[in-house]
Formats: sequence, C-alpha cells, structure tokens
Amino acid sequence: MPSTQNYAAPEAIRAERITVDGTSLRFSDATTASLSPLQTNFGAINGTQGALIGVTGYTDGTLIAGTVYGSEASGVRASTPAEFSNRDAFVLTDGSGNPRYPIRGGTDGASVAQPLTAAEVRTVLEEAFTVLSRSRAQIRRPLDSRMQATISLVDTRGEILGIVRSPDGPLFGTDVSLQKARTAAFFSGSHAAPELLATPVLPGVANVPAYVQRTRTFLNDPAALTGTVAFADRSGGNLSRPYFPDGEVSRPPGPLSVEQSAQFSPFAVGLQTDLIALNVVQHLNFVVSGGASPDTPQQCTQIPDVTPGHKRLANGIQIFPGSVPIYRGNTLVGAIGVSGDGIDQDDMTSFLGAHNGGARAGTIGNAPTGIRADRIVVNLAGGANVRLRYVSCPFAPFLDTAQQNVCDGL
Repeated sequence: MPSTQNYAAPEAIRAERITVDGTSLRFSDATTASLSPLQTNFGAINGTQGALIGVTGYTDGTLIAGTVYGSEASGVRASTPAEFSNRDAFVLTDGSGNPRYPIRGGTDGASVAQPLTAAEVRTVLEEAFTVLSRSRAQIRRPLDSRMQATISLVDTRGEILGIVRSPDGPLFGTDVSLQKARTAAFFSGSHAAPELLATPVLPGVANVPAYVQRTRTFLNDPAALTGTVAFADRSGGNLSRPYFPDGEVSRPPGPLSVEQSAQFSPFAVGLQTDLIALNVVQHLNFVVSGGASPDTPQQCTQIPDVTPGHKRLANGIQIFPGSVPIYRGNTLVGAIGVSGDGIDQDDMTSFLGAHNGGARAGTIGNAPTGIRADRIVVNLAGGANVRLRYVSCPFAPFLDTAQQNVCDGL
C-alpha cells in the first residue's frame, strides 16, 4: 500500500465496487490517509530502508528514465500515411523509423492455395479499425468514451501479417490480440489435432495430447480439431471453463480446462497452461540461477515447429473472446484478433472487421455459417443441451448511430 501514495486508484474503479454472488470484493484494508508520509526522494532511503536489486533478464538494479509514449524510442508511434490510411492509427516501430510489423501477404503458400494478399490484409485491418473508431467503450470513463484496442492479423501459420492500434489502446492488447488471432487460426485448421498430438508429454507437468481425445469425447465428434469447424476465441473459451456451461456450478469442466473443476486456478487453467508449463519453469530457473541455467527459447510453447524456428501458437493460446478465423470460400486463410476493451467490443470489431473487409475486397470473409462453432450442441448429463457460442456483439455499440444487433445475420 505505501507505494500507492499519490498514485492510488480512483475509488470509482476499485475492485470493491464489484460484487460476486452478493459479496463485494476487497481492495485494501488500509488507506493512504492512515500511512506515514512517504519519502519522495528514493536516494534518501536507498541502502537504509532497502535497495534495488538486479533481476536476471529484467534489470541490473539501477534506475533508468522513462520513455515518452508515442515517440519513436517508445516503440509505439503514430502511423505515417504510407503505413496506414487512418491518421488516428498507431503502429509498433523498431526505434529507427521502421514499422516492426508492416502489412504483408500470407506466408503459407505451401499449404494454402490462395494465401491472403497484402491488399486483403490492409482492407480487413482498415475496416476493423473503422469499427473500433465508431464503437462505444465498455471499460472506460467517462461513459460514451471511444473504444481503444489493438488489432492483429495472422495467416494459418500464425505469422504476423499486420498490427494496428488506436492511440490509447492498452499495451497488453498487443500480445493478447495476437494470441487471440493465432488461437482462432490454430483451432480452426486441419493441423490442430496433429500438432497437439505431437506435443511431448511432460510426466507430472503437462499432457497436451490428452486434450484432443477429451475434446472429441466431449463434443461427440471423432473428427474434432481437424478443420471441420471454425472456432472463434469465444468458442474455445467456452470449452476452457472449469464448468460447462460457464456459470453453472457443479457441471463438468470443459475439455480444454483442467480435468476436475476443483483443480482450476489462475495458474492451472488447462491446455492454456500446459502448452507453456515447461517454458515457465525454464525461465524461472534462468532468473533464479542468475543466467547459469539456459532461458526458454523464443516462441514459448511446446507444440512442434511448423517451419524451423516458427510455431503456429508462438507464446501460447488465449481463452478470452475477441477473434475470428478468416476464410476464402470454404478455405481457412488466417484470423483476426482484437484486445483492449470489453470482450464483446473485441468480438464485434474482429467479426465486423472480417465481414466488412471481406465485402470490400470481394474475396474473403468470415467463416461460412454452416461450419461455425455455434452449430455444435453439447449434450450434458440430465438431458441438458448447450450450444457453443461464436461471437457476442453489443446491442447498440456505436457512438454515431443507434443501430441495434449489428452482427445479426452476417
């Protein structure tokens, strides 16, 4: 608590404003008013009240100056007209003026007859950014603020084809939007089951191959995870919950969750954790050993490489909604992911971005309705039937119109 003096969270947004089953969450049992005055000069207490220490891979223990957000040196800046048509768009940069992820075509020509073109990628990103720019934020104050987020687009190999963000999009959305896009592309492709089955079993730590049969049994579909169904991240999230359907206590866990609901925790959520468990252990050993133990390699997941040094699920999967796969007719060609605002806003931006971009390009779009995951009905004990979800869009999401149900029928 002392570290929050002069930086305390506003009362209106503290967790204690949230109730769960009628009980308010706790934020803190102390208040800044009850604390002794805090030294504002770190040098006055350094060495007497404690000291900064080095942490291998993160800091050498010395203070460094911050970097102004939006500057070239910060790694995130306003786009140039050549990089993106919307003058409000921001891009990631290498610090020398070059975009880190310039828009490009798909890299998966060896397995996809007609990969995404750079023009198609640009069109979808532009249309998704237009949706984002019109949308009412769900998590911002004041009410009726504009949505802020990051949009990522990948091919079927998980390779980044373009990333764009709004000016105040949370920085975490860069990684999360990319995870969402890769997750939707992975689970919608024919390669999902074979690559999960080829992932090494780590006795006592993780058994990734087992999730394939669990999913097939749960869905009563022996061909599950072979490209016959288009999975949005909301669909995969349904299957990753400790109770299925989400919210009904005492139901069985989803097949991508832990095997027993009681085992679920933020550090053990099922497949999402098991894919990276060894990498986390490797990295911890690297930090604790001061670098004597090798760090985990880049890509940070245990599934096999799709090409040398590249994995479809680099850095693991995401189970929050906000992504959809992209198709050329009946053929999967990539996916789009959005992160930074409420999950329904993220869902809508990805879904409408793929739809509007596809309509403008005339060549690509959302998955055919007949193969979307919301066609799957799961039969539960006691005769209950539960349909998977695909996307969930807000009812009246735009700031410039009162249009309702903007995703219906698309």
